[in-house]
Amino acid sequence: MEFGLCIEMALTGLPFEKRIEKAAEIGFKNVEMWFVDMSYSGSPGELARLAERHGVRITNTVIGAPDGSIGGGLTDPLKRDEWIERTKQTLAFNKEAHIPASIVCTGNVIPDLDDEIMYESVIEGLKATVDLAEKAGITLLLEPLNDRHDHPNYWLTSSDLGAAICRAIGSPRLRLLFDCYHMQIMDGDLVDHIKGNIDVIGHFHSAGVPGRNEVFIGEIRYPYVIKQIEEAGYKGIFGLEFAPSMDDEQSLRQTLAHLKGQ
Repeated sequence: MEFGLCIEMALTGLPFEKRIEKAAEIGFKNVEMWFVDMSYSGSPGELARLAERHGVRITNTVIGAPDGSIGGGLTDPLKRDEWIERTKQTLAFNKEAHIPASIVCTGNVIPDLDDEIMYESVIEGLKATVDLAEKAGITLLLEPLNDRHDHPNYWLTSSDLGAAICRAIGSPRLRLLFDCYHMQIMDGDLVDHIKGNIDVIGHFHSAGVPGRNEVFIGEIRYPYVIKQIEEAGYKGIFGLEFAPSMDDEQSLRQTLAHLKGQ
């Protein structure tokens, strides 16, 4: 399995550019970032050259905030123009920075709308977003999250529903991001849900449950889960998105050793 590191939750004591350098030094060839205008303030071209210099691939960005506070989200049809503008901005950055994917969050439940209207809004919004992504050559990663601890009122909380939406849209440029941390909290039964939806899964995230710390702490036995994912035929990146509970470098080196059985 090829591992990746989200440098928005680890190595955060360093400037963004130094996080890439340190991740490479620890042994990561893949890193991921969140918004294109949050932790990083340079140009996309400079970011591409920085990643190349350290032998690292930046695998994905994030278009909008999970709750819709940045980008408007997909659940509210009245915020479609805001979402589309945010999408265009992010995809343009990705393309120039040579970043092949971007995460899509649905936004929160809208109190005045029933669920059927929000579902239709998400589908229609995704269709327009996928059209833009196909033209840009960027893959979208639709992410279900937990609404019990980290993202209260978030709309998409089921991996099965997320997979069904990906199949309904029917584009190879829309894949499911299966976050083992969030889905352990919401669904449990991780391996069964992964194998049942492996046809549309394009990326994984991971963290220990509970606490969202190291993957070797908590109730999930990640080496077993990863072995099942490999046996299901997955060839993509397995991303680490957790907050270290100890010194960052010690945490990341110990995590890689744990996952690689060293």
